[in-house]
Amino acid sequence: MACSSLSKIFTVWCFRLNLFTMKAAIILLSGLLGFLAGTALGQNAPVTTAPHVYNPPVGQVFTVPITVTNFEDIGGISLIFEYNPAVLSYQGFVPNAAFNGFVVNGTTEPGRVIISWYALYGVTLPDDAHLVDIKFVNNGGSTPITWFSPEEGSCEYAKYDNGAYTVLNDSPFSTYYINGQVTSPAAPLTWAPIITHAVPGSLDVPVMVNGFSDVGAISLTMEYDPAVITYQDLYTANPVLSAAGAWLIGSQDAPNGKKYIRISWTKNEQLPSLPAVNLPDNSVIVNLKFNYISGTTALTWIDDGPSCEYADGLYNALPDSPTSEYYQDGLVTGEQYSPRTEIPCITGIVGQPVVFPVRVYGFSNIGSISLTLNYNPSVLTWQSVSTPNIPISWTVDASGTAGTFIFGAMGGAGFSLPDGSILFNITFIYNGGSCLLTWNDNDPISCEYSEAGTFIPLYDLPRETFYIDGCVGPALTINGKTFLEGPYKTAASEMSTTLNSLNQLPLHQPYNALPWNYSGTEVLSSVPADITDWVLVQLRTGQSSATTIATRAGLLNKNGAITDLDGSSLLSFSGIMPGYYYLVVYHRNHIAVMSSVAIQVNPFTSLYDFSVGPSANYGGANGLKLLDAGINRWGMFACDASNDQNIYVNDYTDFWVPDFGLNPGYSRGDFNMDGKVYVDDYTDLWVPNFGITNVLP
Repeated sequence: MACSSLSKIFTVWCFRLNLFTMKAAIILLSGLLGFLAGTALGQNAPVTTAPHVYNPPVGQVFTVPITVTNFEDIGGISLIFEYNPAVLSYQGFVPNAAFNGFVVNGTTEPGRVIISWYALYGVTLPDDAHLVDIKFVNNGGSTPITWFSPEEGSCEYAKYDNGAYTVLNDSPFSTYYINGQVTSPAAPLTWAPIITHAVPGSLDVPVMVNGFSDVGAISLTMEYDPAVITYQDLYTANPVLSAAGAWLIGSQDAPNGKKYIRISWTKNEQLPSLPAVNLPDNSVIVNLKFNYISGTTALTWIDDGPSCEYADGLYNALPDSPTSEYYQDGLVTGEQYSPRTEIPCITGIVGQPVVFPVRVYGFSNIGSISLTLNYNPSVLTWQSVSTPNIPISWTVDASGTAGTFIFGAMGGAGFSLPDGSILFNITFIYNGGSCLLTWNDNDPISCEYSEAGTFIPLYDLPRETFYIDGCVGPALTINGKTFLEGPYKTAASEMSTTLNSLNQLPLHQPYNALPWNYSGTEVLSSVPADITDWVLVQLRTGQSSATTIATRAGLLNKNGAITDLDGSSLLSFSGIMPGYYYLVVYHRNHIAVMSSVAIQVNPFTSLYDFSVGPSANYGGANGLKLLDAGINRWGMFACDASNDQNIYVNDYTDFWVPDFGLNPGYSRGDFNMDGKVYVDDYTDLWVPNFGITNVLP
């Protein structure tokens, strides 16, 4: 069919889109694509991925980014995904800027989002680009995000192909459409121990938890082999739980000659005012008393729904699916077990080497090593391996080809390493994109250790307990904006760059002194244009400063943008995983601000703008001042030179007074940041701001 004819048909479709429901329109688009075009022989459909979003804030709007790879010359899109509308409420969408006329309907059928787009041109996107960001409110609970494929064409791409609109192969469906999940406050992580070198006699088996928050009831079932261990009908319970409720623990017969331990605890219903229980991570909820006989038994959690389940303070069941993410099995054996081998998640810079340290735990009297690691060769290119802690008398063989790294080593005498030691370092060239680095556990010998002397393979089941995968990807960035009261000029609607023009801004970050004591090595060769000053930025997993996981010094542009050291790029953070974090911004003589909610941080983070007003700040109006009523612009209060989050006498006596008359200079007493410490800093800023406070947690 001629391009002009096809264009007319799609013009009709676009017109009909305004006349019919979205569902009808998307089916029409899919039908047209399938009817008018053949199947592409040389190109497959893009891989479309819905993410796993962990613990988005309940009651808040958050983003589910739909990402794509291999997105080349696409001229038509038809996508549908489903979710539980009791968990999520659809709010809207933000498409990739490359698209005009992008259409998303998330309101006609609750629990279903329908995405469509068509154009008289083709679009190409880089790998891992956001196709569209879908906005939801989290109502609490968990839900899968599932691509809809009950009939052909519900999810489909067409290549523009110079107007031929060739439908692209997307079979098998699960290869091209990756389902996601939204997980809200969920069941704790519960694990049984791995006990080795057990000797006949009394044996304690502690049951431990992480993320134990607002729990009102517990039900657990663990299977064991009574020929190896026998339960003594004795246990020691966590005293906090015992004080708040009642326990019931006992054993019973299980299939195939095994036994179950049934564990239950319920908050005391006679005390309705008693809150549900919170416990610190790594707490023991109960210590079970066994007698060890001989041999090896797995300690296996049996989850058929209620057999392993937690409930909150209102006795609502907490999500715990998939089971493997919430219940980790254990082991009792009289033998030695394999070391735990870990490779980390690391940030890569395109074209630069990236080094992965492989660390080991429980590495004792090892006689041979065999490890196989899989990775995406389009993301990483293997370069070399170094072995800082393997004896020079050992024979080492390592190679990396076509996405597989193989490491083997053997020696006449065994050796041991302290926990956390680097066994070897693997160097790759990072080519861009993201991928997992996964230990190959498809067969017993691809990953295996043996004991020195006997060379008997060491116990390493379940394998995911002993071999911990890693990942690589681009650095995460924050897209933040804030203004400082001191240098702000209402007439220009921006901050001044006077310190910069006077060459008073230091080349090295200035937060290496009290009270920040930040030891970062951020340094400039020259200060970029349009920079007002340095700022110090934190990411926290919670509101408390104790939850800080990353800190970096960055630059503040006169337009409020927080940038990296080049003065234009978003400020990046290496070595942290995408997720929700609180954003904190410090300045050397202004009151700090912290985001009022945890914000989503990933390589494509949306703008978080403190200048919109108190709703953006943890302290509300206590920490932000209205700088420009005409455009409703807010900024950080000037004059907190002590950085104790209070504007008080010490800011005047300890900072302004000693530096009074300095001209020019870089002083914390220079509240208006004009390079001089003079009367106007005191009269225009300190006096009206005296008494302002915004103490951060």
